[in-house]
Amino acid sequence: MLTGRADRVWILGGILVAAVLLAVGWFFFISPQHEETDTMRAEAESTQVRAATLRSRLAELSQENVNLPKYRAELKAARQALPTTAQSEGFLDQLRQAGEAATVSVDGINIGGATEVTAGDVKMHALPVAVTATGSTAGLDTFFEQLQRVQPRAVLIDNVTIDGRGEESQTSEMWSLVVNMNIFVAAPTGK
Repeated sequence: MLTGRADRVWILGGILVAAVLLAVGWFFFISPQHEETDTMRAEAESTQVRAATLRSRLAELSQENVNLPKYRAELKAARQALPTTAQSEGFLDQLRQAGEAATVSVDGINIGGATEVTAGDVKMHALPVAVTATGSTAGLDTFFEQLQRVQPRAVLIDNVTIDGRGEESQTSEMWSLVVNMNIFVAAPTGK
């Protein structure tokens, strides 16, 4: 009789020890591995999302790189409007050419000293320029239009004075136009 009972105790004890070993194994060995696996999977998913984002950005940059010559041409055109050096001789030539194209006489050009100006967080220099031109109203209108829109150098016109001289040419009355403006010089860049 005792042997039957002892066998049962041993069987129950064995089952209990097996359950304890199973619980200890689960909590100390298997569960941490599952957590580590879940963490690794989450990191892998995050890395895949980041890689997809980087591939997308790389595709955008590759597309922009195709347009690089166009961007350089736009920069070159913008640098003509806002150069990094005064280039006042070139600007004077542009004014004379604009006068010739508009059939007006550019009688005087005065360039003042540079002053530092700030636009937003960008510092640059402004050079005041006064231009006196004489011609017909149509010619002066064409000259003024070229100053504002045609010639490549950007100018900021402060004021304009027009005065009839009273002299008459063979075709029309002559007028004198005085334009006070500023030309700007950008800070030099790396390239």
